[in-house]
Amino acid sequence: MVHCQSCAQRNTHSLKGAKPLPKAEVSVICHDANNRVMVRCRRAVANDNGYFLTELDETKVSDFYMGDPRKACYVRLRASPDFECNNSTNINYSSIEGAPLHDEGKRWADHGYYNVMYATGPLAFRPAICPPKH
Repeated sequence: MVHCQSCAQRNTHSLKGAKPLPKAEVSVICHDANNRVMVRCRRAVANDNGYFLTELDETKVSDFYMGDPRKACYVRLRASPDFECNNSTNINYSSIEGAPLHDEGKRWADHGYYNVMYATGPLAFRPAICPPKH
């Protein structure tokens, strides 16, 4: 989920008072077995509730760095549609290193493919201008 962090929480990692940020963009970047960025990087756009979802294409686990998407993939903030809330935060490492994935424990088979759901975050932008703290 992508949020707009409250001015009251600026310079912290707290999302208390944060609001969902619809249409925020993130990038999902994965490394291959040789630790090179895979061609299959994905862009995702948050829905009206701030949630984003994307597929990583048909891929074998052995294609990922260390054979594990949780070690090979990360999510970075890309763009905010709100000019009043468009500065990246590094909450969950979403700006600098990228937020890591974790296994949601959800699996299903569909059309002969075995699917696994991963998640990350939450992620956040912050307002560009906040009133001074007293």
